[in-house]
Amino acid sequence: MVFSDLFFLFVFLPVFALCYLLAAWIDRRGDMPSFRHRNSMLVLFSLIFYAWGEPVYVLLMLASVVVNYFVGRGIAKQGKPFLVIGLIFNLGVLATFKYLSFFCAELLSLGVPVNVPRIVLPIGISFYTFQSISYLIDVYRGTTPVQRSFKNLLLYISMFPQLIAGPIVRYGTVASEITDRHVDSNDLAEGMMRFLRGLGKKVILANQFSEISTQLLTGSGLENLSTMGSWVGIVAFTFQIYFDFSGYSDMAIGIGRCLGFHFNENFDHPYCCVSITDFWRRWHISLGSFFRDYLYIPLGGNRRHQALNIMVVWMLTGFWHGASWNFLLWGVFYGVIIMLEKYTLLKVIHRVPKVLLHIYSLVLVVIGWGIFYFVDFGAMLHFFKAFFGGAASFSDFAAVNVLSTYGWLWVIALVFCLPVRNWLDRWVARWKHPRPTLVLVMRSVLAFLLLTVSVALLVGATNNAFLYTRF
Repeated sequence: MVFSDLFFLFVFLPVFALCYLLAAWIDRRGDMPSFRHRNSMLVLFSLIFYAWGEPVYVLLMLASVVVNYFVGRGIAKQGKPFLVIGLIFNLGVLATFKYLSFFCAELLSLGVPVNVPRIVLPIGISFYTFQSISYLIDVYRGTTPVQRSFKNLLLYISMFPQLIAGPIVRYGTVASEITDRHVDSNDLAEGMMRFLRGLGKKVILANQFSEISTQLLTGSGLENLSTMGSWVGIVAFTFQIYFDFSGYSDMAIGIGRCLGFHFNENFDHPYCCVSITDFWRRWHISLGSFFRDYLYIPLGGNRRHQALNIMVVWMLTGFWHGASWNFLLWGVFYGVIIMLEKYTLLKVIHRVPKVLLHIYSLVLVVIGWGIFYFVDFGAMLHFFKAFFGGAASFSDFAAVNVLSTYGWLWVIALVFCLPVRNWLDRWVARWKHPRPTLVLVMRSVLAFLLLTVSVALLVGATNNAFLYTRF
C-alpha cells in the first residue's frame, strides 16, 4: 500500500482516523489520560498497512523488533557485547534479503557453482533496519534511554507514515512523543496541508515525469535516442525522483504532524545547491546524517584518513540504494567529487559567481542521475554517448513532442524546485493578522484543488509506485 492510492486515501486513512479518534476518546475517559489505546491503534493499523502488500514479511519486521528490543535491554545492562550482536543481526538481515541473491548471481557469472536464491526484497527493510541500528547505537552511547515497553518500540519502528520509504526517524526525535504528545487545530491544519502538498508533488508532477523518462530512456526509446532526447529524458527523471521522494516525505511528515509526531525535514530544495557538498546537505537529509553520525565520524571523520573515510561512506551510500554495480559507481562518483571539492572548490567558493556554481552543480547532479537510472551498463553507455553528443541525431520527434506537449509541466516543476513555500509563508504571515479569514479560504481552496486534481489523475493511473520503496 502506498499513500498515493485511492484505497489508502478513501478507505484506510478514514477508517484509521475514526478508530484513532475513538481510541483517543477512551484514553481521555480515565482518571490519568494516556496514549495507551491510541498507540495500540497506531501499531495495529501500521501492521495492516505493511502486511497489505507483504503479509509474509511483516513477520520478518516483527522478528526484527523482538530481537532489537531484547538487544537494547542487553546494551543498557552489558554494553558493547550486545551492541555487536545487534549490529551483526541487523546488517546480516539486510545483507541476506537485499544482497545475497546479487552476490550469488555474480559468483555464478564468474563460474563459481552456487545456487542463486530467489529472494523478494521486503519493502522498507533498508529504512526500518537503519532505524533499529540508530536506536541501538544511541542507547549504547547514552544519548537516548532504552525503551522498556515492547509495544512502544514496535510503534517507533513500524509507524506506517515513515515505515516503507522514510524519512529515517531517530528514536530520540520521537521518544517523548510516543507517550506524551499534543495535537491542536493548527497541527491538524498544517499536517493535512503538508500531506496534500506531498500528494500533489507525487501525482501531479512525479507521475507525469515518470511517463516521460520511461518513454525516452527505456526500450525502443533508448535505441533511437538523440542528444536532445537523452537530456530531456534524464532531466525528466531528475524532476521525477525529486518530486516522488520529497512528496512521500511531505506526506509522511504531514500524517505524523496530525498524530502529534514531529519528524525532521528530509529535503531542503536540493536543486538550489551551489556545490555537490551543498546538494547532499539538502537531499535525503536523514540518510546523510545517518552515515555521518554512525559511520563517517566513528571512522575518524575529518581528523584522520579523511579521503578514505569519504570514499567508504559514499561507496556504502551508493550500495545502500540497491544491489547493483551502477549504485556502487554512483556512490563512487559522488565520493570523488565531494573529496575534490573539499580540497579545491570549497576553499574558493565565495569568489565564484553563484550562477556558475548552480550550473556546475546541476550538470553533475544530472550526470549522477544518469548513472543511478541505468542498472544495465550497456544501456548506460548508450545513454551517455548520446548525452555527450555522440548520437546519430541531435533531436527527434519524441523529445520535441514531449517538450511541446508538457510545457506547463516543466514550468511548474522549475518553480516548485525553488523555495516557493518559504516565500508564500512569509507572504501569508503578513496577511494572516489583518485578514485571517481570507488566508483560511485561500488555503482551503488550494487544499481542495490539490486533492481533486490528484484524485482525478489517480483514477485509471497505470504508473503510481514510489521509486524509493524498492531501495
